[in-house]
Amino acid sequence: MSIVILALDASSTTIGWCVYDGQPRDHGEILLTGRDIGERCRQAYAALGLLLLNHADVDVIALESPVARFAKAVIPQARVSGAILTAAALKQVPVKEIEPSVAKRALTGKGNADKAAMRAAALVRGVAGEHAADALGIALACVPAVRVVRQ
Repeated sequence: MSIVILALDASSTTIGWCVYDGQPRDHGEILLTGRDIGERCRQAYAALGLLLLNHADVDVIALESPVARFAKAVIPQARVSGAILTAAALKQVPVKEIEPSVAKRALTGKGNADKAAMRAAALVRGVAGEHAADALGIALACVPAVRVVRQ
């Protein structure tokens, strides 16, 4: 029995996602709209609820840890991640945070892979889209880090 991972690449404006159970099962990208960060957090919270409703067999959520490359962007990104963490906790789905370099290495073999390399490696596996590609890398990096015991 495979572990079902819902991997999320969350920024303050987009959530890339991939459901992975030994292979990519479904994927997509969700645009968070509006200037108000509270509204985008509400959208992220609602989107995760809908993803979990549509994929009720998810065992764990793999979430990319916020990156501080651009200080101005990390605070809104962290707020969206907080909304996702809250939604996951209320649904009682465990969350494993994955560092971006670990996700890049899992998908491409290089921890410093650029966006083009990530997209190309994901496309070979049937996953299209910049943020969905990152989510696939996050899922692959999560696999060795989790073990689910079903009762």
